[in-house]
Amino acid sequence: MGIGSWAGLWFALGIPVIVILYLFKRKFIDTPVASHLLWRRTLENTEANRPWQKLRSRLLMWLQLLAAALLAFALMRPFVWAEAGSGGYTVVVADVSASMSARFAAGEGGNGGPDDPDAGTRLDEMKRGILADTNSSGGGLTLIRMGGSPQVIESGTSDRGAWEKAVRSLSADYGRTSYREAISLASAVAEGQEDARIVVYTDAQWNERADDLPVNVPIEVRRIGSNEYRNASVEQFGTDASGRFVGVIANTGTVPLELRAEWSGDGRPLGSRELKLEPGKRQTVTFDAAEAADAYRLSLAGAPDDYAADDDAFAFAETGGSVNVLLLSGGNLFLEKALRLSGAEVTRLDLSGRTPPADGEEAAAKSSAADAGEAQSPEQAPPLPQQRPDLVVVEGELPSALQSGEWGKTLSEAALWTIGGPENAKQPGSRRAEVSSHPVTRYLTLSEPYFGPLAAGKPAGLTTIFTIGEQPAAAAGTINGRRTLWFGFDLQKGDLPLNSEFPVLVSNAVSWLSGGRGGGLGRVVSGAAVDMPIAADAEQAVWRPLQGPAFGSGAQTVEAQTDIAPNVPGLYAFEQIGSGSDELPAYLLDVRPDVSESAAPAADVPVFGRTADTGEAGSGPAASGDTRGRLPLTAWLAALIAAIMLTEWGVYRRGRSI
Repeated sequence: MGIGSWAGLWFALGIPVIVILYLFKRKFIDTPVASHLLWRRTLENTEANRPWQKLRSRLLMWLQLLAAALLAFALMRPFVWAEAGSGGYTVVVADVSASMSARFAAGEGGNGGPDDPDAGTRLDEMKRGILADTNSSGGGLTLIRMGGSPQVIESGTSDRGAWEKAVRSLSADYGRTSYREAISLASAVAEGQEDARIVVYTDAQWNERADDLPVNVPIEVRRIGSNEYRNASVEQFGTDASGRFVGVIANTGTVPLELRAEWSGDGRPLGSRELKLEPGKRQTVTFDAAEAADAYRLSLAGAPDDYAADDDAFAFAETGGSVNVLLLSGGNLFLEKALRLSGAEVTRLDLSGRTPPADGEEAAAKSSAADAGEAQSPEQAPPLPQQRPDLVVVEGELPSALQSGEWGKTLSEAALWTIGGPENAKQPGSRRAEVSSHPVTRYLTLSEPYFGPLAAGKPAGLTTIFTIGEQPAAAAGTINGRRTLWFGFDLQKGDLPLNSEFPVLVSNAVSWLSGGRGGGLGRVVSGAAVDMPIAADAEQAVWRPLQGPAFGSGAQTVEAQTDIAPNVPGLYAFEQIGSGSDELPAYLLDVRPDVSESAAPAADVPVFGRTADTGEAGSGPAASGDTRGRLPLTAWLAALIAAIMLTEWGVYRRGRSI
């Protein structure tokens, strides 16, 4: 048996008050007597009114003292331990933090590895425990989901079907968990209920203190899992200034691990490292620069790992980095300036193979070339650019030396924009331009400029985006997996570069040609806010899982209704769809679980602050694994007090009060 509130003991002070009142009560009976009996009767009355004599044969007083004692005892809210769910109002707080997705073995007291056929998750075990413990509950049941924000799933229900459905609907939340907020909400919900209690189901893997959190009702903690924990985590992954890829892997569990770190690019294996890690230790792994890929992945394999959500990390180019443009041109100042205005980093290479010198060095370079009396042959391949180009702009014919070897491989991996063509271009029959709907021609009319002669025909596989005199002037599409844009006119033979629409045209072209990758939005925690680049004419945006736990679990495309990252960790593509914008840029996002969820569970369960009434610590015996619940005795004591008061009234009516 236990006491719910020792504050009720103050009401026991009423017991001595009753005794004192009886001690001060004088006992006299008006009776006519003979005079010779006067002195003897007076002596008897004096003896009877002495204090210790007044407590003899006082049935009414003893009944009152018993009622007062029982009342004080009832106000102390006594209870007896019984099997859980035997009665009262129960508030169940279900921990759905990321660590609850860790594996749990059905065997005695341990977590299960990946090869354990009986291994489920802590979340599955918690659901079974909640349903079993509340199966015989006779009072109302409230379910609070303890995730990113506390949420009341079911309130005060006695419907077993609705309760079971609510419990089974619980799923893991991989972001930050609001532990304190959930307990405060549970305390507020239970405080106004009679004989209420709070039961917290958790793995005790908390990253917030709770001992200063006041709880006004009895609270119990049911622990899921054990202290043995196997987990390795990819804490960091990225590239350094030299182009190498660097990762940091930590053993956050309680047992040594032998594992393998696997490195891949766009799903293609690139390398691996064998590691041995002691508990609490971390190790740095490095990989040399590899072939180009949109996204690189570092994942863990080869060891039993209870918690898989932190086994992957991704690296990719960040949004905000400029598009690297390689301009192959004999010299077009307007085109180069327009490319730079679009935000691109431009490297110009003369079709003759010479890299243009910096300002102030041009005259010296010309003089040096004249003295040398030789120039680089067009058939001689120039050095490769230091940075891999994202976009290649070719003004004129592409030299044959750049169509094979390392140059051919480099150019085949980048988007291509060709301007001009063979020398046999002819004037169109009309100067009237007709623009089709396409991202390159967005916001443009092109009704004023003079384009000059047009090449006959367009490359196969491309779609015409505008015509001049019913003759294709520009076309766009995808050839061999790369975006390609073709202009059938020479910019230097018309006045398009002088037109106000020219910078817009170039910006649209760069945006569309680089739109297949879009860049990256970085790395965020599940459920965190993301600064998403929304296009002005986008009508719908979605998160599409590409790799990692989200893709492996078969998660479907998530509609991006707000600026919140998806819940399930993994690599996502942010895609936008709109009228005339079916090829808007896609952006990559690495969604990671809360890093604190990777830590090993605490040795002890959370201890909550002292209750307002009792001053006792909030956690009850169930914290140590006890599956009993509290059965209050208040109602039984109230019935007994009522029976005593009826007996007291009967005694008083029969005149036996004295």
